[in-house]
Amino acid sequence: MGAAGAAVVAGSVLLSACTSCDSIVRQTALPVLATGNFDAVVADQAQHRIYFADQATHGVDVVDISTVSPRFVGIIDVGGATKGLAYAPDRHRLYASIESGAVAVINMDPASARYMHMIDQVAVDQTQADLLDYSPNTHMLYVGTGHTNGVVAVDANTDNVVSRYDAKSAVEQPRYNPADGNLYVTTPGEDSVLQISTDTGKVTRTYTIRHCHPTGLAINPNRQLAMVACRSSTGLINLRTGANEVSRIVAGGDIVSYDAGADRFLVGSSHGATDSSVGVFDGDGQFLAQVKTSDSAHGAVIDDATGRVYALSAVGLLSFSPSACAPPPGWLALVGGILMYTLPLAALGVFLVLYARRRPRAPHGPTWEDLRADDLAAERERIRDLEDAIYGPESG
Repeated sequence: MGAAGAAVVAGSVLLSACTSCDSIVRQTALPVLATGNFDAVVADQAQHRIYFADQATHGVDVVDISTVSPRFVGIIDVGGATKGLAYAPDRHRLYASIESGAVAVINMDPASARYMHMIDQVAVDQTQADLLDYSPNTHMLYVGTGHTNGVVAVDANTDNVVSRYDAKSAVEQPRYNPADGNLYVTTPGEDSVLQISTDTGKVTRTYTIRHCHPTGLAINPNRQLAMVACRSSTGLINLRTGANEVSRIVAGGDIVSYDAGADRFLVGSSHGATDSSVGVFDGDGQFLAQVKTSDSAHGAVIDDATGRVYALSAVGLLSFSPSACAPPPGWLALVGGILMYTLPLAALGVFLVLYARRRPRAPHGPTWEDLRADDLAAERERIRDLEDAIYGPESG
């Protein structure tokens, strides 16, 4: 391989940010997951378990990820098609919204005799209960009610509805922000994320992303950043300034989550059988990795202990480590780009110099010795002419 070729290869290697981790994905065959109809997914970090809202089984599917080989544990029956999920680690409770407008309360305390059983149902709306969010700061469960245009607050201490916030438009994902004490919710029909005061119940700010139609939403409270899943892209909103930017690296999505332990955003991008994926971003919104999934993967979770991301796949469950294929840092990518263009030029210059040295050289002018010999010959001829003039030519 020539020097120019080697330079191009070196630059290409530096620039080859691993935008796909497909080559390092680990697949686990779990037939129940392969045939389900799923929506939300959440993780129990302490018990190393994943919970999937499965509309096909009218329950919550439970998977143990405490070992290298994930294991299907069972199905928690909630008596209806499940949509949203939220886990309350401080209360050992799992909440599952039911399409009919109720929320199932599930006991997840391993020491309890009612472990993995529904222990209560809370009616939150006459027609629909959709995506959920739980705040350990307020001990409140927030329930989006879809086309009935509101978010319902349920007191987790009593399992009673205590507030209803009117968004005046169909809602998707509610999220409580502990940094400012406000509630945020996506409104796809308005291309907006609404900020709602939990004190007054009023909309206090509107963040608009044109042509986004936001559905999923997650918030990093430390940086005051919100990531939203748009119809064909992902958006990042600075909740302090209102500035936003849109990226098409992950082509839209459904459910977005933020894991504080790993400082990662996860975006489930469910489309068709061949173009669905899960995207991973770091806590400031920088893209890290993406893998192909089945169209049943509307969201993903990360195991804080191992750093592995889990999502549904065609055979059941997939997992991968984003750190194993994350893009290089920006400065390294810049160096790679410079090398791709400058090293070939430098190599060409070296080649031309070497080529010029190897060519036969054209004759040079007379050397100093040649000029000296010519001068001596001319001087001898002049002396002969002088002698001939004085003595006459010599006779033979």
